Amino acid sequence: MLRGIYSAANAMRYRAQEVDITANNIANVATDGFKQDRVALRSFDRILLSRISDLTEGEEVTPERFPLGSATIGGPVALTPFIDFSQGPPKITGNPLDLFLKGPGFLALETPAGVRYTRAGSFTLDPTGIIVNQNGLPLLGVDNQPIRITSPAPLTINYRGEIIQNRIPVGRIQIVEFPHLNLLEKDGATLFKPVEPSLTPLPARETTIEQGAIEMSNVDPINSLIQLIVAQRAYEAASRAVDIFNQSMTRVSGEIGRLPT
Repeated sequence: MLRGIYSAANAMRYRAQEVDITANNIANVATDGFKQDRVALRSFDRILLSRISDLTEGEEVTPERFPLGSATIGGPVALTPFIDFSQGPPKITGNPLDLFLKGPGFLALETPAGVRYTRAGSFTLDPTGIIVNQNGLPLLGVDNQPIRITSPAPLTINYRGEIIQNRIPVGRIQIVEFPHLNLLEKDGATLFKPVEPSLTPLPARETTIEQGAIEMSNVDPINSLIQLIVAQRAYEAASRAVDIFNQSMTRVSGEIGRLPT
């Protein structure tokens, strides 16, 4: 009976986590460049084997590289949420400063907390001519400096991120890639940072830019809504199971108390 209570309570914990994460995904379905979070229900032994198989030969085992989340030995467990970095669909805008990334790379932004990375590609010019995102954060060039546009001439951004005006290159956008995407964590809705501050991104080799488009959220609203309903109902079922087990334990305790001595 105790094992049943444990399993039901663990299922409640997992489903509550799933409800919170799925609800947040749905809330950001219209957030450009948003990457949905997911959770998985797996047994401890499968989590352990999966983490071991992810390691390369000679790689050091660290808490960041070898996360077990809320794993406990025995029974189903809820993994730490992970980020789904699958590419969202493009949205054509025609804005010359809107950028759509094809591939696994990121754009670099200057923030008060340091450099952060994003796939949200909606940009504009601030009053000083610096290219900034919707929150006013400067887009960085390959020299790690904000990109300033000084000429009012129309500009073109090619697939490599080169900014061209009057057929003359005036800057180049920094595009980076990470060897392991699972070493990134969110820092806001559309910003990412390395789990280890010492992790240095590499110049992009598999990512190109398409001008005049942005990447939409990779959240599927219909599937996410279905997932939310299923998770809520599963939580309610697990909650009822816990109540039944508690009532049974109360009855058993009462019966033991009335046994003849």
